Amino acid sequence: VKDEEQAARIYLTDEEIDALYKMQLEEGSLRCYVRDIFLCGAYTGQRISDYNNLTADNFRKSESKGYDVVSLTQKKTANKVVVPVLNSNLLSIVEKYKYNPPRVHDVILNREIKSILKELSKTVPSLAVKIPTVLTLKEKDAEQKGTVTFERDSNCQVVKARYDLVSSHTARRSCVTNLYLSNKYSVAEIMSISGHKTEKAF
Repeated sequence: VKDEEQAARIYLTDEEIDALYKMQLEEGSLRCYVRDIFLCGAYTGQRISDYNNLTADNFRKSESKGYDVVSLTQKKTANKVVVPVLNSNLLSIVEKYKYNPPRVHDVILNREIKSILKELSKTVPSLAVKIPTVLTLKEKDAEQKGTVTFERDSNCQVVKARYDLVSSHTARRSCVTNLYLSNKYSVAEIMSISGHKTEKAF
């Protein structure tokens, strides 16, 4: 697939992630579960197959600070990674579930996180900014059948709001991108967290 044929791949800024964390959602609801699981990914930089399966066993307790690292073996690659807890919000989330966060099917998470962020965009306008992208085959087919239409800019390029481009993988991309942009960590250090084996993949 050529780069120009790929859908836009975005990340959420630290400020947007913080707003999502502070968003008032009904405790125990599916939307609350989805938000919390997504944030586990945004705070650890792991794939959904890993951040959607965290248990108390993944949290290592240090003698001085309590649970301050997340240790796991990545399901996709079998890489062992140790992720420092860089944001205390992660601990606040998992403590709420007694270190056993709920699990949500990725199809449901992908659907619900868009809805949650659309609502959040009312107070965080950056989430509603429209950017150029491409349609999936399913979307192209639906448009050709006339069952749906998509907004286009002056260049006839499809545009979508940023909240509509978020998926389960956006959590991982957001964490890695924000760590990189902070200039506090080397590429090697970030790769040790994300589990990327090569700089090209990173």
